[in-house]
Amino acid sequence: MLTVFKDNPVLAELDIFVTQPDQQWLLIDSLIAYTHDILKQQSGYIANAIHRSLDGLRVVNYVQWQDRASYASYINNRDIALATEITGFFAPDSHLYDIFMSEPADSQMQIAANMRELVNFGIFRLKDPANQPRFLEATAEAIRQISGQPGLITTHFHRSLDGARAINYGLWSSQELYAKMNANPPMAEPLMVMRSLANNEFQISLHEVVFTESTNS
Repeated sequence: MLTVFKDNPVLAELDIFVTQPDQQWLLIDSLIAYTHDILKQQSGYIANAIHRSLDGLRVVNYVQWQDRASYASYINNRDIALATEITGFFAPDSHLYDIFMSEPADSQMQIAANMRELVNFGIFRLKDPANQPRFLEATAEAIRQISGQPGLITTHFHRSLDGARAINYGLWSSQELYAKMNANPPMAEPLMVMRSLANNEFQISLHEVVFTESTNS
Protein backbone atom coordinates (compact mmCIF):
# COMPACT_ATOMS: atom_id res chain seq x y z
CA MET A 1 0.00 0.00 0.00
CA LEU A 2 1.07 3.59 -0.53
CA THR A 3 -0.38 6.87 0.69
CA VAL A 4 -0.79 10.01 -1.43
CA PHE A 5 -1.37 13.43 0.16
CA LYS A 6 -0.30 17.05 -0.26
CA ASP A 7 2.09 17.37 2.67
CA ASN A 8 3.80 14.02 2.20
CA PRO A 9 7.51 14.96 1.77
CA VAL A 10 8.13 12.53 -1.11
CA LEU A 11 8.29 12.85 -4.89
CA ALA A 12 6.36 10.80 -7.42
CA GLU A 13 7.63 9.31 -10.66
CA LEU A 14 4.81 8.56 -13.11
CA ASP A 15 5.56 6.16 -15.97
CA ILE A 16 2.69 6.24 -18.48
CA PHE A 17 2.64 3.42 -21.02
CA VAL A 18 0.42 3.30 -24.09
CA THR A 19 -0.40 -0.29 -24.99
CA GLN A 20 -3.00 -2.58 -26.58
CA PRO A 21 -5.54 -4.78 -24.75
CA ASP A 22 -3.81 -8.01 -25.77
CA GLN A 23 -0.47 -6.68 -24.49
CA GLN A 24 -1.61 -4.97 -21.30
CA TRP A 25 -1.13 -7.88 -18.87
CA LEU A 26 2.20 -8.84 -20.45
CA LEU A 27 3.39 -5.32 -19.70
CA ILE A 28 2.01 -5.46 -16.15
CA ASP A 29 3.77 -8.76 -15.47
CA SER A 30 7.03 -7.27 -16.79
CA LEU A 31 6.64 -4.23 -14.50
CA ILE A 32 5.96 -6.44 -11.47
CA ALA A 33 9.12 -8.45 -12.17
CA TYR A 34 11.06 -5.21 -12.70
CA THR A 35 9.79 -3.92 -9.33
CA HIS A 36 10.96 -7.01 -7.46
CA ASP A 37 14.28 -7.43 -9.27
CA ILE A 38 15.43 -3.83 -9.71
CA LEU A 39 13.20 -0.97 -8.58
CA LYS A 40 12.72 -2.05 -4.98
CA GLN A 41 16.49 -2.44 -4.56
CA GLN A 42 17.21 1.23 -5.34
CA SER A 43 18.25 3.65 -2.63
CA GLY A 44 15.48 6.15 -1.92
CA TYR A 45 12.67 3.95 -3.27
CA ILE A 46 9.60 4.04 -1.02
CA ALA A 47 6.69 2.36 -2.80
CA ASN A 48 4.95 1.93 -6.14
CA ALA A 49 1.54 1.07 -7.55
CA ILE A 50 0.74 -0.31 -11.01
CA HIS A 51 -2.57 0.71 -12.59
CA ARG A 52 -4.32 -0.62 -15.69
CA SER A 53 -7.00 1.22 -17.63
CA LEU A 54 -10.26 -0.71 -17.97
CA ASP A 55 -10.18 -0.22 -21.77
CA GLY A 56 -6.79 -1.95 -21.99
CA LEU A 57 -4.99 1.04 -23.55
CA ARG A 58 -2.88 2.36 -20.64
CA VAL A 59 -0.63 1.11 -17.86
CA VAL A 60 0.63 3.61 -15.29
CA ASN A 61 3.36 2.97 -12.73
CA TYR A 62 3.29 5.42 -9.80
CA VAL A 63 6.58 5.36 -7.87
CA GLN A 64 7.34 7.27 -4.68
CA TRP A 65 10.93 8.45 -4.09
CA GLN A 66 12.49 9.84 -0.95
CA ASP A 67 14.15 12.75 -2.74
CA ARG A 68 15.25 14.09 -6.10
CA ALA A 69 18.83 12.84 -5.71
CA SER A 70 17.67 9.23 -5.27
CA TYR A 71 15.51 9.46 -8.37
CA ALA A 72 18.35 11.03 -10.37
CA SER A 73 20.75 8.25 -9.36
CA TYR A 74 18.24 5.65 -10.50
CA ILE A 75 17.16 7.32 -13.74
CA ASN A 76 20.74 8.04 -14.84
CA ASN A 77 21.80 4.39 -14.53
CA ARG A 78 21.14 3.14 -18.08
CA ASP A 79 21.94 -0.45 -17.11
CA ILE A 80 18.70 -0.68 -15.10
CA ALA A 81 16.51 1.73 -17.07
CA LEU A 82 12.92 0.76 -17.88
CA ALA A 83 13.64 0.97 -21.61
CA THR A 84 16.59 -1.39 -21.18
CA GLU A 85 14.89 -3.96 -18.97
CA ILE A 86 11.36 -3.90 -20.43
CA THR A 87 11.39 -4.35 -24.19
CA GLY A 88 8.74 -5.00 -26.80
CA PHE A 89 6.52 -2.12 -25.66
CA PHE A 90 6.35 1.60 -26.37
CA ALA A 91 8.67 3.59 -24.11
CA PRO A 92 6.79 5.28 -21.26
CA ASP A 93 6.32 8.99 -20.72
CA SER A 94 8.25 9.42 -17.45
CA HIS A 95 8.58 12.54 -15.29
CA LEU A 96 9.11 13.40 -11.63
CA TYR A 97 6.26 15.21 -9.82
CA ASP A 98 5.20 16.80 -6.59
CA ILE A 99 1.62 17.40 -5.46
CA PHE A 100 0.36 20.90 -6.23
CA MET A 101 -3.08 20.65 -4.64
CA SER A 102 -5.37 18.14 -2.94
CA GLU A 103 -9.14 18.19 -2.55
CA PRO A 104 -10.32 17.88 0.15
CA ALA A 105 -7.21 19.77 1.25
CA ASP A 106 -6.39 17.42 4.14
CA SER A 107 -7.39 14.21 2.36
CA GLN A 108 -5.19 11.16 2.00
CA MET A 109 -5.48 8.59 -0.78
CA GLN A 110 -4.75 5.04 0.34
CA ILE A 111 -3.72 2.95 -2.68
CA ALA A 112 -3.87 -0.84 -2.47
CA ALA A 113 -4.02 -3.65 -5.01
CA ASN A 114 -7.53 -4.75 -6.01
CA MET A 115 -9.21 -1.91 -4.14
CA ARG A 116 -12.83 -1.31 -5.14
CA GLU A 117 -12.36 2.37 -6.01
CA LEU A 118 -11.05 3.44 -9.43
CA VAL A 119 -8.39 5.98 -10.41
CA ASN A 120 -8.56 8.76 -12.99
CA PHE A 121 -5.39 10.08 -14.61
CA GLY A 122 -6.07 13.48 -16.15
CA ILE A 123 -2.94 13.97 -18.27
CA PHE A 124 -1.89 17.42 -19.50
CA ARG A 125 1.17 18.07 -21.68
CA LEU A 126 2.14 21.72 -21.37
CA LYS A 127 2.66 23.44 -24.72
CA ASP A 128 5.24 25.68 -23.06
CA PRO A 129 6.66 24.69 -19.64
CA ALA A 130 7.00 28.38 -18.80
CA ASN A 131 3.19 28.54 -18.66
CA GLN A 132 2.89 25.94 -15.89
CA PRO A 133 2.19 28.57 -13.15
CA ARG A 134 -0.67 30.08 -15.20
CA PHE A 135 -1.96 26.59 -15.96
CA LEU A 136 -1.96 25.72 -12.26
CA GLU A 137 -3.99 28.85 -11.44
CA ALA A 138 -6.76 27.58 -13.72
CA THR A 139 -6.30 24.10 -12.28
CA ALA A 140 -6.87 25.35 -8.73
CA GLU A 141 -10.18 26.90 -9.81
CA ALA A 142 -11.21 23.72 -11.64
CA ILE A 143 -10.51 21.64 -8.52
CA ARG A 144 -12.55 24.01 -6.36
CA GLN A 145 -15.47 23.72 -8.79
CA ILE A 146 -15.41 19.92 -8.96
CA SER A 147 -15.22 19.56 -5.18
CA GLY A 148 -18.18 17.62 -3.80
CA GLN A 149 -19.03 16.02 -7.13
CA PRO A 150 -20.94 12.74 -6.59
CA GLY A 151 -18.55 9.82 -6.87
CA LEU A 152 -15.34 11.84 -6.44
CA ILE A 153 -13.69 10.70 -3.20
CA THR A 154 -10.44 12.66 -3.34
CA THR A 155 -8.16 14.17 -5.96
CA HIS A 156 -4.47 15.10 -5.96
CA PHE A 157 -3.11 17.26 -8.77
CA HIS A 158 0.56 16.64 -9.60
CA ARG A 159 2.96 19.00 -11.40
CA SER A 160 6.18 17.80 -12.99
CA LEU A 161 9.33 19.42 -11.69
CA ASP A 162 10.45 20.19 -15.27
CA GLY A 163 7.24 22.12 -16.00
CA ALA A 164 6.31 19.90 -18.93
CA ARG A 165 3.44 17.88 -17.43
CA ALA A 166 0.53 18.11 -15.02
CA ILE A 167 -1.53 15.11 -13.96
CA ASN A 168 -4.67 14.78 -11.91
CA TYR A 169 -4.72 11.65 -9.77
CA GLY A 170 -8.31 11.25 -8.65
CA LEU A 171 -10.16 8.51 -6.81
CA TRP A 172 -13.71 7.68 -7.91
CA SER A 173 -16.33 5.35 -6.49
CA SER A 174 -17.48 4.15 -9.92
CA GLN A 175 -16.97 4.44 -13.67
CA GLU A 176 -20.64 5.42 -14.06
CA LEU A 177 -20.44 8.50 -11.83
CA TYR A 178 -17.19 9.58 -13.50
CA ALA A 179 -18.83 9.32 -16.94
CA LYS A 180 -21.86 11.27 -15.70
CA MET A 181 -19.61 14.09 -14.48
CA ASN A 182 -17.82 14.21 -17.84
CA ALA A 183 -21.13 14.52 -19.69
CA ASN A 184 -21.69 17.86 -17.94
CA PRO A 185 -18.41 18.94 -16.31
CA PRO A 186 -18.88 21.54 -13.55
CA MET A 187 -15.41 23.01 -14.21
CA ALA A 188 -15.91 23.69 -17.95
CA GLU A 189 -14.66 27.30 -17.88
CA PRO A 190 -11.28 26.77 -16.13
CA LEU A 191 -10.85 23.54 -18.11
CA MET A 192 -11.04 25.60 -21.29
CA VAL A 193 -8.13 27.73 -20.04
CA MET A 194 -6.18 24.62 -19.09
CA ARG A 195 -6.68 23.14 -22.55
CA SER A 196 -5.51 26.36 -24.20
CA LEU A 197 -2.18 25.94 -22.39
CA ALA A 198 -1.79 22.16 -22.55
CA ASN A 199 -2.76 19.19 -24.67
CA ASN A 200 -5.19 17.10 -22.64
CA GLU A 201 -5.04 13.34 -23.11
CA PHE A 202 -8.67 12.82 -22.16
CA GLN A 203 -9.61 9.28 -21.15
CA ILE A 204 -13.13 8.17 -20.37
CA SER A 205 -11.81 4.90 -18.97
CA LEU A 206 -10.76 4.76 -15.34
CA HIS A 207 -7.95 2.59 -13.95
CA GLU A 208 -7.83 -0.18 -11.39
CA VAL A 209 -4.86 -0.80 -9.10
CA VAL A 210 -3.47 -4.26 -9.83
CA PHE A 211 -0.23 -4.27 -7.80
CA THR A 212 1.49 -2.39 -5.00
CA GLU A 213 4.88 -2.80 -3.38
CA SER A 214 6.85 -0.92 -0.72
CA THR A 215 10.00 -1.11 1.34
CA ASN A 216 7.83 -2.33 4.21
CA SER A 217 6.40 -5.36 2.38
